[in-house]
Amino acid sequence: MCTVMLRREPGGRWPLLLAAVRDEFADRAWDPPAPHWPDDAPGLVGGRDRLAGGTWLAVRGGGTPAVAAVLNGSFMNRLDRSEPGAPSAVRPSRGRLPLRALLSGVPGDDELREYEVVHLVVADADGAQLISWDGREVTRLEIPDGDHIVTNEGLDVADDPLVPHFGPLLATAAGPAEAGLAVAGGGSGAGTTTASWWGDWTDLMRGDGLAGDDPRALLVRHEIPDGRVFASTSATLLALGREPGQLRMDFTATPSSPDWRAVTL
Repeated sequence: MCTVMLRREPGGRWPLLLAAVRDEFADRAWDPPAPHWPDDAPGLVGGRDRLAGGTWLAVRGGGTPAVAAVLNGSFMNRLDRSEPGAPSAVRPSRGRLPLRALLSGVPGDDELREYEVVHLVVADADGAQLISWDGREVTRLEIPDGDHIVTNEGLDVADDPLVPHFGPLLATAAGPAEAGLAVAGGGSGAGTTTASWWGDWTDLMRGDGLAGDDPRALLVRHEIPDGRVFASTSATLLALGREPGQLRMDFTATPSSPDWRAVTL
């Protein structure tokens, strides 16, 4: 599974705070966040999946800062698919969706039905939306103000053990103390370490000491019978403001032993 935790506070200095963990097979090659798509998606920054060429999370710094992130739909929903559609091998990669959403807007229902089951989070300082395709229908939810957790099961699904465990931890995590612009804007956040800027949020992203195979785990690790490892392979912290360049993005490729770095946007 993957996880996105977010805080919407329209009247705050940072109207959107977001923390995301990517879970994937450990042997699937990828590149850290950068402007990997200068021709197809100019101005967007994100990690790149080398196999399919897309991303799990993309950020737009120019104009109105925004973020889009994709999560696979739950396995149970995939089993319950009522529409046969195309085989998964010929469906487009879900990694296209964050780029598509930030470049030309959220895709329509018919376009989403071309993909495997999926959740797409799209957010900026003025709002956040969760668009989900579960194999039967497309739903679109406006994410309210406050703290929320999106997993492969959807938005704030209490039946997912992660949500009731990390919901209270997210609620008590103080926002960044730094009031200036972040790295992209060249303001007073530039050069500030991740831990000192994000404070409680870096503690939150350590996973509360849970084992990787715990059903509540934020940072997962599972050894598959075929010998492969499925694990949390990266994590992102993102703060979005209202003005162009008013954002900060921090990234680690080792979530279980985080070595955070600020991403230049």
